Amino acid sequence: MKHSLDVKAIRSELGLSQSEFAALAGVSKRAIQSYEQDWRQPSEMVERVLLLLLIAHRNKGHLEDEQCWEVKECPPKIRKQCIAYVARQGHICWFFTGTMCSGKKLPKWADKIQTCLQCRFMQRMLKTNGEEIGLIPTAYQ
Repeated sequence: MKHSLDVKAIRSELGLSQSEFAALAGVSKRAIQSYEQDWRQPSEMVERVLLLLLIAHRNKGHLEDEQCWEVKECPPKIRKQCIAYVARQGHICWFFTGTMCSGKKLPKWADKIQTCLQCRFMQRMLKTNGEEIGLIPTAYQ
């Protein structure tokens, strides 16, 4: 089942006006209004940017402190096939479409984000102040 972002909840958590949030996301204020009113859904790229802003906010900018392949204890064979590992960007593994995650290729963003929402690494990235504040209740409906 596809979940949609609760754009207003993310914007509110970040403490930004619609104009400020739109500028950060690279879209118009009208687009943000449309997302918040559920008139339309953000594109895959806009979803990625909004999630990056949320995760960076919740982690106080310390995204690179952990790497997905370490947390998940991925074996070398899996690591060599993973763009996040090759690019040494394990803190944003969820951002990449096509990442070989746990030996399974996820070519489409819709498949990838659903898998990532169940991943313990992504769930750790979505904590606030050491408390579990998962993405689904806070940012996805």
